[in-house]
Amino acid sequence: MGKAWLYRGLPAVVVCLVFVWVGNGVYAVDGESTGDVAPDVVTAQVLVDIEDFPGEKAYWVELAKDLMDLREGESFSDDKINAAIDALRQSGLFRRVHVDSEASAKGITLRFRLNPFRLIKDVKIEGAFPLFEREVRKAMTAFVGDTFTEAKLARQESAVRDLFIQAGFPTPEIAVAAYEDREDGHVVVHIRIDKGPYEQLQGLMIRGNRAFSTNRLQWKMKIYRVLFLPGYAGRFVETDLKKDIETLIAFYRKSGFADVVVSHTIHRESGEAGPSVSVNIEEGRVYDIVFIGNKAFWDRTLRKDLVLFVEGNKNDLGLKKSVRKIRERYRQAGYLETEITMNETGLDEGKPEKRRILLTIHEGPRSTVQAIRITGNQALAEKEIRKQILTRPAGFMHQGAFVPETLSEDVYAVKALYATHGYLEAGVEQHIDWSGDKNEALITLEIHEGVQTMVSSTRIPGLAAISEEEALETIRLKHGEPFRTHMVQSDENALTALISERGHPHVQVTGDAAFNEDRSEAIVTYRIEEGPFVKAGQVYYRGNFRTKKKILNRAFTMKTGAPFSLVKMLEGQRNIRDLDLFDSVKIRAVGLKAKRQEVDFIVEMEEKKPYFFELGGGYESQSGLYAHAKVGDHNLFGTNKDGWLGVEVSEIGYRAESRIKEPRLFGSKVSADAGAFLERREEFNKNFGTDTYGASLGLGRAWSEHLTTGLGFRFERRQQYKLEDVVLGQEPVDFDPRSLFVTTPSVRYDTRDSFIRPTQGSLAQLSVDISKGLTNDRDDFLKYRADFRYYVTPLSRLTFAWTARAGYLDPYGVSGTVPEDQLFFLGGVSDVRGFDENLLCFDAMGDPLGGRSQLSGGVEARIDLGANFELALFYDVGRIGNTFVDHETADTFRSSVGA
Repeated sequence: MGKAWLYRGLPAVVVCLVFVWVGNGVYAVDGESTGDVAPDVVTAQVLVDIEDFPGEKAYWVELAKDLMDLREGESFSDDKINAAIDALRQSGLFRRVHVDSEASAKGITLRFRLNPFRLIKDVKIEGAFPLFEREVRKAMTAFVGDTFTEAKLARQESAVRDLFIQAGFPTPEIAVAAYEDREDGHVVVHIRIDKGPYEQLQGLMIRGNRAFSTNRLQWKMKIYRVLFLPGYAGRFVETDLKKDIETLIAFYRKSGFADVVVSHTIHRESGEAGPSVSVNIEEGRVYDIVFIGNKAFWDRTLRKDLVLFVEGNKNDLGLKKSVRKIRERYRQAGYLETEITMNETGLDEGKPEKRRILLTIHEGPRSTVQAIRITGNQALAEKEIRKQILTRPAGFMHQGAFVPETLSEDVYAVKALYATHGYLEAGVEQHIDWSGDKNEALITLEIHEGVQTMVSSTRIPGLAAISEEEALETIRLKHGEPFRTHMVQSDENALTALISERGHPHVQVTGDAAFNEDRSEAIVTYRIEEGPFVKAGQVYYRGNFRTKKKILNRAFTMKTGAPFSLVKMLEGQRNIRDLDLFDSVKIRAVGLKAKRQEVDFIVEMEEKKPYFFELGGGYESQSGLYAHAKVGDHNLFGTNKDGWLGVEVSEIGYRAESRIKEPRLFGSKVSADAGAFLERREEFNKNFGTDTYGASLGLGRAWSEHLTTGLGFRFERRQQYKLEDVVLGQEPVDFDPRSLFVTTPSVRYDTRDSFIRPTQGSLAQLSVDISKGLTNDRDDFLKYRADFRYYVTPLSRLTFAWTARAGYLDPYGVSGTVPEDQLFFLGGVSDVRGFDENLLCFDAMGDPLGGRSQLSGGVEARIDLGANFELALFYDVGRIGNTFVDHETADTFRSSVGA
């Protein structure tokens, strides 16, 4: 490395230039040298020039100075400048570093000329369909937040081209270009894809199949099924063909053809729009496995061990492996002398394609455990020892089989138990006494406990960062405790973690033990070398083009100047990931390896695309035909807020809504969302409609993985309007505009394994609407709701679901009445199926009746039919009570059953 300094104020002129190449970066040092460094020479000034970078330069100057750790006024040395160059190199942030030195009477002035790497700010992809954009990004090696180089840009073209060739487009043209953003100096990468014509399957020929029809086999192949899809119909993808071949092999093996061989040939003719595929099947013989002599296990149980129907049977290896698995099954059940002979009975007359294999099983006697005796134990109770033993006599949930391998493991477990109590040389001998017929084993475990080793004292020399009391509270091996060899390393780790968290990440802890003559006492010593104290320096973020720095600072909890903590650094990384704004987050501690006294952090992130647009439609019995659209931003203004605007139109009305969600209100664990809405609803079978607009605010807190509480506030302006002539129970006042304010506390406990398609677990939620009318007392009420659901799956394709719902509306206004649009209604697919929407309870005119209470529930058997189809058999029941109009359907339970 070049040197430059003054010796007693007299500069000499010897210029040297050294280049260090690392990846695409160039590092160089120019300087003047006279020989050895004088001890009183200091670094007078450190200057940093950011070159060839149009973005913000102050950030890079501060970052570079922190990385170099060169302090003005400190002594100058070759080692320090080498360390500075090395820190800049290891950071991976600069494509070129050039250092000049200038001597003066005040010392050495160093001028660093740095060229930062530009980052990839965005990747824009055009023409990816029918592939998804995420598939193209996955194939690329350049991503948002990555450093930009011309060489890396060139590699993306070939990567994307290979992807589309594999997807069935043989001649794609890929144009990759990069454009600099003059505001910040970073780069936007454009990928333009001209796929060209795709290869279309011209023909699929299957030969050699005798057991199954060609049409049946073709429909198992994706390359054939896509011929009937719209869009890119018949697009040939070679990787799909390979998977289809694997599918055919698995199908044949499952059907008994263990020797099947399936090969394929792709034919490409000039002038054709795509290839033809020939599939040749050598079915081989179908295997018929017959079990003889098995009494302990049913045939269907043993067939689970026939791996030849999964892995094949080349050179009869599948049969041999199957026999070994069956023999092992018997051994684990206590049949230690089971013998299995395999005989081929020859070909069936007239059926040369069948291979019949007889597996004759000579089960032999079953060895069971008569009893287990434990002798020699004095220090430990027999009950505690038996907890370690899996070998045991027959009893509840245990068949009592004797397995020698299990007994050997039990002996080891008992020794380990004694070791945890300080008996380091405990021995266990096993003795087996067989019954006359060799069917029952009387097992004796003879224990030789030996001497118990206790910790007589613990010494911890070298402590400074923590007190001896803190250290003794942390370790397990202390005075009066049984000595356990494995706990020495455990205590080493515990002390290392504790001291490291106090700002000594380079701490080394070495533990050993000294024993007295009879090994009854041990003196444990942990020698501490704390290493230098390290504090947290500055935090620099890269890749957060949109997310504001204050959001990241709030998540990265280790503050500048605090003792360095690896745990807090990883916690900060996890907190930033939990923001759900980034696809990846990596943190580098710069200077930690070099044992600097101050460690800086470089947090590199790949931001997700925040904008989204959703469009959907369909048919639901409660709303009829519907269509909805939603547009939003998951990182609104870079503040980690989720904002969206949605509109839905259906046969029963429309709803427009806009909301903003803050996942961490004021940095706490409370989430908040606020919004405004406008809605018109004319529900089926009701003789009135409702116009509503208003605003709401919701607060939520997740206390654990399953428990969540909430508190909501809502202002509404409502007005009912007539769809028909006024009927019994309706008054003119029902159609006056109303304003109300609702407060809703809620609690939710959810252990379901899936939100969309649960198969296990339960859901329980309770809420109450505390409504206050602002213009009348008809909206003064308490509205209680309870919902409970339970799911269990006894078989892989069968799930039972139970549902119970209850609601009660308690008016506290002077009038004692409630507007009809606040009452409970039942009927329809969302509660009691088999009844029209809202018509579980109705009046003499056939109009729906609402009530102040409702109770409904049901049980459902969901049968998975495969291919994402499900058959549901249900029984539903419900009741509407406390209606304002008497009718035979009110206050009575009505039920339905169906599928």
